[in-house]
Amino acid sequence: MCLRHCLSVLFLLIFTGCDIQNLQPNPDLSSLVEVQKRADAAYQNEDWKTAEKEYLYLAKNLPGEIEPWFRLGNIYARTGQLDAAVSAYREALVRDTKNSKIWHNLGIVQLRQATNTFVEMLDYTNPDDPLNQRAKQIVDTMGDLMANRLGAAVPE
Repeated sequence: MCLRHCLSVLFLLIFTGCDIQNLQPNPDLSSLVEVQKRADAAYQNEDWKTAEKEYLYLAKNLPGEIEPWFRLGNIYARTGQLDAAVSAYREALVRDTKNSKIWHNLGIVQLRQATNTFVEMLDYTNPDDPLNQRAKQIVDTMGDLMANRLGAAVPE
């Protein structure tokens, strides 16, 4: 059965015009373990650029894993790349919809995005506009909520 399966795959590759010589093997497990160690060390040391590079590599080479996407979300949240953080958290949720830490961090980032929208609104709209005044109340309330109840940082 295994030989027939291998021959079927080989036939499919040849039939579809795939160049077998150019197929790159996936990185072996030991190299992925080393990348994980480097990624975790960079993350712990808040070396966000290195951690991002290593976790992106892990996400690409371990597509079913949650942790690289979750950590990427945290990195992007901590570096103010909120749209990228939302995307990374959504990728993590595709892999585990019941993970409360992912949902929590996604919600915090989205609250920050909404707050940023109201702050920007204050810059562009007339201060006498009732909606401008309401936006100021929202910004103040969200600022208090984020600082006092939710904490400023995204959890691990």
